Amino acid sequence: MGGLMDSKILIGLAALVCLLLVAFLGPHEAPSPPRDQGELIAGGHFVLEQAGATVLDEEYTVFFHPVEGYMLLSQGELRTGGEVVSLAQQAQYDRDFLPIFYQLAAETSAGPQIISAQMGLTGLTMEVRIGAAHHEGVVSGAPNLALLDNNLIGHYAMLLMAIRAEALDREFTAAIPQALISLPARADGPNTVEFRSGAITYEGKQFDVHLGDTHIVLIEYEGRLAGLVNRTQGAVGYDAERFPDGIEVLGEEEETLPGNVVEEGVSFESAGLTLAGTLAVPTGSGSLPAALFLHGSGPVDRDGNAAGVPMDAYRQMAHGLAEVGIASLRFDKRGVGASEGDAATASMSDLLDDARAALAALRLQSKIDPSRVLLIGHSEGAYLGPILAGEDDQIAGLALLAGAARPLDEITRWQIETVLRQQGASEAQIQASLEQEDEYIAFVEGSTGEWADYSIEDLQAMLPWLAGEAAVQLLSTPLSLSWIREHYAADTEAALGRVTCPVFILNGEKDMQVPSAEGEAIRQILEASGNTDVVVQALPDLNHLLRHHPEEPSLIFRHIEEPVDARVIELLRAWAVELLAP
Repeated sequence: MGGLMDSKILIGLAALVCLLLVAFLGPHEAPSPPRDQGELIAGGHFVLEQAGATVLDEEYTVFFHPVEGYMLLSQGELRTGGEVVSLAQQAQYDRDFLPIFYQLAAETSAGPQIISAQMGLTGLTMEVRIGAAHHEGVVSGAPNLALLDNNLIGHYAMLLMAIRAEALDREFTAAIPQALISLPARADGPNTVEFRSGAITYEGKQFDVHLGDTHIVLIEYEGRLAGLVNRTQGAVGYDAERFPDGIEVLGEEEETLPGNVVEEGVSFESAGLTLAGTLAVPTGSGSLPAALFLHGSGPVDRDGNAAGVPMDAYRQMAHGLAEVGIASLRFDKRGVGASEGDAATASMSDLLDDARAALAALRLQSKIDPSRVLLIGHSEGAYLGPILAGEDDQIAGLALLAGAARPLDEITRWQIETVLRQQGASEAQIQASLEQEDEYIAFVEGSTGEWADYSIEDLQAMLPWLAGEAAVQLLSTPLSLSWIREHYAADTEAALGRVTCPVFILNGEKDMQVPSAEGEAIRQILEASGNTDVVVQALPDLNHLLRHHPEEPSLIFRHIEEPVDARVIELLRAWAVELLAP
């Protein structure tokens, strides 16, 4: 299920982990609502749109009872992965807007799901039920608590009411039952805002809500929630009863380039496809050194952004390099942004061909010195970079950011074990999950074709423990089966052993997708092959998306609205400047 705040981020390697976590779910009774709903005090009809398509249609009502507090009821339809999911939810709050219980019923093609939460002596207990299985999470010691479901706008109407009643501090904890997590949250405002619906412009109030790294703008008009803008995922919600033509927030500031950076569009051909990118060059003249950015996994654009995950790391690093006289090329992966092709069927080999074509296009640029070009690979790009550098002795240098020495299948096993240990799973549960992962790896390695060549029944015949919903998610992953198969089969040690150019390695100690120790393992492989021109950095409080992350590591990406950690850019460009000096 997707929605306002999709916790199943499909960037990097994390997309493969959640398939195994449903193995330890079991039955539990959901709470029942009070019998007397009270007086009807609010209601509306919300529509949520993303990229011009409706993803949620929800009708909600709010009742108030002088003893039992507030009750929120809603029902609607969520459109995700080509499926229409029916939703019905109820939430009870006390008179100070503290959540008492919550229940969401979702009817999916794989069967019913129940998501619930109930306040008790130890805190808010959250539960996800899929058939006869369940998994729980607890938010304890958080009296300043708001309940926010990933897929429902009605909860934001309640949040706005709580903020307006000053029943909730501006810094609070948000409980997300569907994801079984809690996030630090903050609400700023109100500020005056103008928005347009149809031909009419309105003046309302704007509240900025930050839920971890998700930035949600609440638009209030005449004392009620009129609209919602998810800045992080590019989704817009509105009250269709009052504003049937939708809403558009006015006065948005356009992004400007740093004064010393000029950008121009570049296109090039790869395997019959036209791919598009951006050449960032520092102002001035002369033959410039340059870098080619190699993307992390998934359908990401030239800046590293995917739907719902505005990473923006490659643009920030490109501008940082331009400040010290180094040009760069970053490009949309095939099937993403302005590039042709189908991202869902792109294999590792396809992406290598695209990277080779991008490298050739960069070297042909009139402003670029083709003898002073380096590769910067992040995440999956750190798998591709050594392959390119090993086959091209003209590469001036190779930077590996959040890269691994071990192949993808071994890194995924590490992810699963690490996540389960963090969640307090028993040794038996961990071993059972790893055994299932080994069966999944064996299936992938023996597979042919793409996901479209397999049905749910096919997958469940080969992987009997795979629940129906997990099978649906597996078939709809944006990573092609050939991509996974080729990564599992790749000999990463041999690829690193062929690299003879200088190498810069940077990993984060708060990275939950690739352990920071992989950087030192890469160094050992390089030096064993005779390459001693290697710099290794392991930065504390750095996560996989290259952000400063002082909290405990997590697969839920954090701090992506903040800039790339300044340490990353400073260390990278210091190495690059010394390496590429004429």
